[in-house]
Amino acid sequence: MPALLFDLDGTLADTKPDLHAAMNHVLTKNNLAEVPDDAITNMIGGGAREILKRGLSENGTSWDDAKLDAATEEFVLWYDQNIDANTVIYPNLLPLLDAAQAANIKMAVVTNKRESLSAKLLFRLGLHHYFDVLVGGDTLPKRKPDPESIDLALQRLGVPPQDAIMVGDSEADTGGAIAANVATICVSFGYRRVSLEALNADAIIDDYAEFAGAAKKLKPGLFDAL
Repeated sequence: MPALLFDLDGTLADTKPDLHAAMNHVLTKNNLAEVPDDAITNMIGGGAREILKRGLSENGTSWDDAKLDAATEEFVLWYDQNIDANTVIYPNLLPLLDAAQAANIKMAVVTNKRESLSAKLLFRLGLHHYFDVLVGGDTLPKRKPDPESIDLALQRLGVPPQDAIMVGDSEADTGGAIAANVATICVSFGYRRVSLEALNADAIIDDYAEFAGAAKKLKPGLFDAL
């Protein structure tokens, strides 16, 4: 039985507005400048601590681990309370998820966002019932691009790597998938810190309306029901 593994931020949903607001909340509370809209896209990924470190770098500063840890918890608390204020799922995603569910294709979310935040956001967005498994950034000691989270998701789904596709938007997704011997489809509209070409994805789509065709071409016979 085939499986689809999805990243969350920048893949299932445009979470940038609420992550941006959480970052700026912490920065301004510490008398630092807000990060402007046009600078935020390539700062998302790797979890709250990494996002905050990039915001500090944009201000030309850094904090010691103790202060950064405390600020990260403040970021997470604020984000948790405002997690879906301006977050939306991407166009044409729901028809794909409906088709996959109807075809008994197993689905999981493999994200570097904390597991508790991911579960809450999936529920708030009405997506939780599509997924059999959730592996968050703190589920295991390591996170993407380490392959362990992808390996765990496949193990819990009972699906071998050759029957799965990792759907993501960043080098963490493709790096983890390649290391796990899983094929990759990347969306062009998410968040990344490298060029699309540098992702080394097996396929890149600009809209979820293109997903079925890409999956059938990539894995003939496995996703024909999409």
